[in-house]
Amino acid sequence: MSRAPLVLRALVAPLALLPVVRLSMLQRGRPLVTCRVDGRSALPPCEAVRALATAPVAGLHLHVVDMPATGWATLQGLHEALRAVRDSGRLVVVELETAGNAAVYLASAATHAVVRPCVHVHLLGVGTALPFGGPALARLGLQVDVVAAGPYKSLGEAFTRPYASSANREATRAVVEGLQAGLETGVAAGRGLPRAAVRTAMESGPLAPEDAVAAGLVDAVAYPDEVEAWIEAKLGRTPRRAELARWWARRAAGRRAAARVSGMPRVAVVHLEGNVVDGAGAPGRPSIAAEPVIEKLDALREDDGCKAVVLHVRSGGGSASASDLIWRAVDRLAARKTVVAVFGDVAASGGYYLAAPAHAILARPGTLTGSIGVVGGKLVWGGAAEKLGVHVEVLLGTEAAGFLRAERPFSPTERLRFQAQLQHGYRAFLDRVARGRARTVEAIDAVAGGRVWTGEDALACGLIDGFGGVEEGIARAVSLAGLPGARRVDVQVGPRANVLQTLVRRLVAAWAPQVRLPLDVPGLEGPVAVLARRPGVPLALSLDAEALARA
Repeated sequence: MSRAPLVLRALVAPLALLPVVRLSMLQRGRPLVTCRVDGRSALPPCEAVRALATAPVAGLHLHVVDMPATGWATLQGLHEALRAVRDSGRLVVVELETAGNAAVYLASAATHAVVRPCVHVHLLGVGTALPFGGPALARLGLQVDVVAAGPYKSLGEAFTRPYASSANREATRAVVEGLQAGLETGVAAGRGLPRAAVRTAMESGPLAPEDAVAAGLVDAVAYPDEVEAWIEAKLGRTPRRAELARWWARRAAGRRAAARVSGMPRVAVVHLEGNVVDGAGAPGRPSIAAEPVIEKLDALREDDGCKAVVLHVRSGGGSASASDLIWRAVDRLAARKTVVAVFGDVAASGGYYLAAPAHAILARPGTLTGSIGVVGGKLVWGGAAEKLGVHVEVLLGTEAAGFLRAERPFSPTERLRFQAQLQHGYRAFLDRVARGRARTVEAIDAVAGGRVWTGEDALACGLIDGFGGVEEGIARAVSLAGLPGARRVDVQVGPRANVLQTLVRRLVAAWAPQVRLPLDVPGLEGPVAVLARRPGVPLALSLDAEALARA
């Protein structure tokens, strides 16, 4: 017998199994994608969740054990993505073991929201606390000598005053009310409730699980096995499961490979996260370091294969000089290519400054932005040293040589000179924004002054052009550039942590909530440390926005 028929039969035989395999796959059905969220893991990317709306999957099972620190803009993007999956007819189950503002807000976008029998629902509304330690520092002999260009630039108030200024209170209240309105309308829209009913539930909270069901905030109170039984009954089968992170990694890799061979033009998404700093930055913490960012933007400007750039900005600002240098690089890039800026949870002060030349700026309604102003000063410790019996004798060649000395505050003459320096920086800031927004300096000054705005209010003020995330930013860039289509290329810029630094940071993040002291005030150390390290340096910084942005 000839060997050829045997070889052919060996090759063809597996094909006979294809109908059996296909029938088995059909019987098992499309997979149910799963995702677990706890205090040590980040929320899933909006793009990954939104992709489920058009993918061959049965739906998503989101298990929220604990909510990580998250900004309102991130929550709004994820809420929109969950609703898109639900509206596509796929199943979205959100299982809550914690039920605060953020968790209940996300669950409102689900087909079926479940809370544990012993978990009370803490949908209580938005609020913030503004600590003021000026008198306490004075008792220690310390003084934070701060000068600001802009009545709303309130970064230094926590260390100089016993209570908030009227401007600070006005701006902060407006932000809180804006975020509160977004929370109420989001839950109401997701659950199909009147906004007044959501407000009433908040005012009555915390709610027992059964009361939360009666109020329409969740659908059921159930244990894990009961949730699994409900899912199986809903789908009519025991679903096979696919973990979201792995599913998204495979899908994204496939899409990137297909895009590479398609020959489509590239749209670069440049991720800029952290404080804006001079020079090359330091590894260990995300930052927007001027030198590597400018180098990358200049390279993209000369790259003929890159037709548009999306700047994904998440920053409360930082160095005014570094912000201006990056602004220049963005301005030169925008002269040659389409540039769209997309703001994350916070893009304020220097974070807004560097993005001003973009042809379009997008944000979420809950993004905190603006804070167009300049602040600076120094930490004065001379009084504390005297209390400890330490005397410092300063010998100066000129009177001006003592300008930045930390032993004493600014003299009246020095304060005037420093104020003039900050005003010069503020006028430059206004000019850059006015040019980018195609408005007069006077019009920008009317909405500047260091005031922080929500994305909702920033749209009304003309500081942004619309709402959206990175995907919408790419679509806007493709449209503005007149491209038939494009492939996305993500670009990470800045110093990166090594393996040891990453491990230490994760360990600290895991244990910090357990060892935090009662007197620890979040954000207290940051501004003081910045002013101590950089006395007399103009800062386009808005740490108050960073604190307010967290849900």
